[in-house]
Amino acid sequence: MKVLFLSHKPHEVHLEFAKAVGAKIKQVNLDWFVRLTKKIPLMSYVYPLVSIFYSFFVRVKEDFLLVDGGSSLYVAAFIKVIHPNIKIIFLNGDLFFYNLKKSSLESQLGKIPSFFYNNIDGIISVSKQSEDMALNYLKVPSEVVTPYPKNIKNVKVKRKNYGLYVGRLDPDKNIKRIVEFGLQCPYFEKFFVVGDGSFRSYIEELSKENSKLVYFGHRKDIERFYSECKFLIHLSDKDPHPCTTMEAALGGCFPIISEGTGTKYLFDKYLRVNDSGNFSEINKKIRYIIDNESELRKELKIQTKRFPTKDGSIGEFINKFSIIFKKIENENRNLSQLSR
Repeated sequence: MKVLFLSHKPHEVHLEFAKAVGAKIKQVNLDWFVRLTKKIPLMSYVYPLVSIFYSFFVRVKEDFLLVDGGSSLYVAAFIKVIHPNIKIIFLNGDLFFYNLKKSSLESQLGKIPSFFYNNIDGIISVSKQSEDMALNYLKVPSEVVTPYPKNIKNVKVKRKNYGLYVGRLDPDKNIKRIVEFGLQCPYFEKFFVVGDGSFRSYIEELSKENSKLVYFGHRKDIERFYSECKFLIHLSDKDPHPCTTMEAALGGCFPIISEGTGTKYLFDKYLRVNDSGNFSEINKKIRYIIDNESELRKELKIQTKRFPTKDGSIGEFINKFSIIFKKIENENRNLSQLSR
């Protein structure tokens, strides 16, 4: 069995998963166009055409495509047209199926979106939440593997009543709502934003107008922010299994997360928000944590023991990939026998 890992911008955990099953790595050089579609949504209708063109230049000698993310799935589907015997295992770690349902692309474009996802032969999701959404569209072999957080080391800086957001500055992360909350929160002295994306200009301009908002752009020294800030604010409507929530907790930063966050099962209720648009509810939770910080910090450390480890997560992926592979092979064998 030979595997090609296809991704336009691979998550480092997914990259380790791919290496663990001996996959050859191929990065789809279309990230610039993906970013453009987020700034100009109409360009998303052009992306399939760009994917067709790009797929002709991808040399494939492998039996399986391990595909990371919806953007890469477009290219993978066209590769399968060129190489009909190839099998696609979709690493369902993004919001592809959620966005498909939310944008009603099916009703707008008829059968076009289904062409892409109907080429999927198996799914490995990063959370039960992601798997359930995918299985609304497909009935294929499916497994769940939880990704692991990076090893976070505490930095010796004074921790302050600062709020923090770390991640992509894109609409699906509810950036505007998060920043709006951060600026009105009476318990935050500052609100830090770390990351890059389509709302970068918006954040930059807002930070010039309001000194409470501090924008750092893309940074590699994330540990410093987790050590300096008391709260990570993560209020996505849906987010499969964000590692930032786990990494913040490992850094001693309390993650305040929405019910749509796939990692919510790892955290106690005092960190979870029922209504991410209800700022009063969020402020009450933050006040509660500040008032009981010493005790809750001990509880937060206990919660981090629930997190998947790197070895455990990678081992689980190897096992689940093997299960998916065998199920696909058995289905092919059964179909072959029926056609005789």
